Amino acid sequence: MSASLALTADGGVPPAEERTPEYWMTQLKAGQEEALAHLMARFERPLFAFLHRRLQGEAGVVQELAQEVFLKCLQHCHRFEEGRPVAAWLFTLAANAATDHLRRRGREVSPSETFDAPDPHQPSPWESVDQSRRIQALHGALEGLTPRQRSMVLAYYVHEHPVKRIALDLGCAEGTVKATLFQSLQKLRKTLGSLP
Repeated sequence: MSASLALTADGGVPPAEERTPEYWMTQLKAGQEEALAHLMARFERPLFAFLHRRLQGEAGVVQELAQEVFLKCLQHCHRFEEGRPVAAWLFTLAANAATDHLRRRGREVSPSETFDAPDPHQPSPWESVDQSRRIQALHGALEGLTPRQRSMVLAYYVHEHPVKRIALDLGCAEGTVKATLFQSLQKLRKTLGSLP
């Protein structure tokens, strides 16, 4: 069994601190699309910072390319090679997206320009620019959910409880939890996407 799929001694899901990006990629490859949200939460800021530096601050383009990277991750996750670091794969996708964008803009990309992925654990100065505004926006968006939606989102994404446990805690079917999480994420994206 792969290390990214290792189960705890009682056969349960690994605790949150052991859920690596490789674990979530394995889940994504197995058809668990909600695993993409975990990868996005982990890599969105480092990818934004990388693309921001690479494209010299073209903010709108940075956001568009970052979304493109995660879309490609979802569409082509089956191409991800087991044993390869997820960070390296995502930053390769980002480097390719940046290069393609620059070429479309008519800028030649020098072979000497490197795309070394920054350490995703190391926060960049760019990350803190509007973090408090984002947190406020997220709190506001969460308030726009129904209490049931909010409790499921917090249980799954903040407390990292598995779907099965949430279903047991709330007395509903696992399919209901999955559907509610999907609808809640759609609602949050719509709310957050409409902010200036």
